[in-house]
Amino acid sequence: MNTVAMRGITTVDLEKRTRRRRGYLNDDEISYDAATVIAIDPGGTTGWSLISVHPGSLVETSFHTGISTDGEFSGVYDLAKFIHTWPCAAVVVEDFTLNQFRRDRDLLSPVRITAALGYCLWRSGRDYHVQSPGDAKRICSDERLKEWRMYDPVGSLVHARDADRHALLFLRKCKARKDFRAMAFPHLYGERGAYIAG
Repeated sequence: MNTVAMRGITTVDLEKRTRRRRGYLNDDEISYDAATVIAIDPGGTTGWSLISVHPGSLVETSFHTGISTDGEFSGVYDLAKFIHTWPCAAVVVEDFTLNQFRRDRDLLSPVRITAALGYCLWRSGRDYHVQSPGDAKRICSDERLKEWRMYDPVGSLVHARDADRHALLFLRKCKARKDFRAMAFPHLYGERGAYIAG
């Protein structure tokens, strides 16, 4: 069995409401036949979410995790390694717009993390999608997350919950638009994909 080393990853089991530290991912946990989205809410506390759905569900959820890192470079390293283990996943990052006047260093943490992560993705020949925080909160409100049974009540996972919103919004866009779906998951919906007819 091959494993991928992961530093500082905390996995949250929503069914049992427990957390556990993990140092690896098993090969059998990685699916190449699913439409997988990795969503990132970058910042001083970076939240991330991974959601996989059956490809057929986008034509006609979920593993939820949160991460909190001590240091931006450490966090980027963890995220880049995690994304690397899912080579067919679409990556979506919350966009950053300056809408307040502050001078503290943490204000631009999302910008630094997104830039570093973007560089790591570029080095591996991948790209990422950007979505606004307002769209994610409007479309995937707390009420809707609760209705969909995707709301994690743990208060410290607010950033992971925001990442969930982005993953769900991205999947909703994929379901609504054939061209977007093919661009996000060409191996499933592109010219040679098994779900091209959808």
